[in-house]
Amino acid sequence: MKELIKSAKDFKIIPNNFKSSGAFDVINVDDEKIEAKLILIDDKELSDYTAGSSVEVFGVNSLGLVYFETKILDIKDKIITLATVSDYSIIQRREYSRVGLNQGSVIFKDFAPDLIKNVEDISAGGIKLITTSALELDKHYDIEINLSNNMKIECAMQPIRIKETEYQGHKCFITSGKFVNLENMDRIVLVQYAFKIKMEEQNKEND
Repeated sequence: MKELIKSAKDFKIIPNNFKSSGAFDVINVDDEKIEAKLILIDDKELSDYTAGSSVEVFGVNSLGLVYFETKILDIKDKIITLATVSDYSIIQRREYSRVGLNQGSVIFKDFAPDLIKNVEDISAGGIKLITTSALELDKHYDIEINLSNNMKIECAMQPIRIKETEYQGHKCFITSGKFVNLENMDRIVLVQYAFKIKMEEQNKEND
């Protein structure tokens, strides 16, 4: 675990209050603890980090997304000490990049709800949709994403590929788009969502 932490970067930490999630820089790690500095977290959010509480941690290494759950041992100002754990998961980039939206939804704020026939997949970077009308390439569309974990994200989507297709007997369009003006916190939400969905799928396969 110690070497894994040293080889990873771009760590994100998620307390019980998801809205106070943020990033941290590793200061030191040994067999018992991880010392880190919380960054981009304001003083109000610090109250959601208390000794003894559980947190989720995400990081990125050469293989993909590193994930583990741990407890806060101590916190002083923005210096946090986490317990080093032996259990962790690594999801390769190609495995967690795109997943189904499941019971969530996507709404275009300037169009009727029936514009979207289906959400093919979603990732932290973009989305693939089947729409009844052709959108315009390079134009930004304001959208609202409702995830099945009750989280809501508001951002813009820019179509980058549009292809005519047939869906349920009707002429439609496959639209691949990238997210624009996506807040860092919302990107963390999407990364965690994709990770959770992929883990659920893997657990079903193993049952």
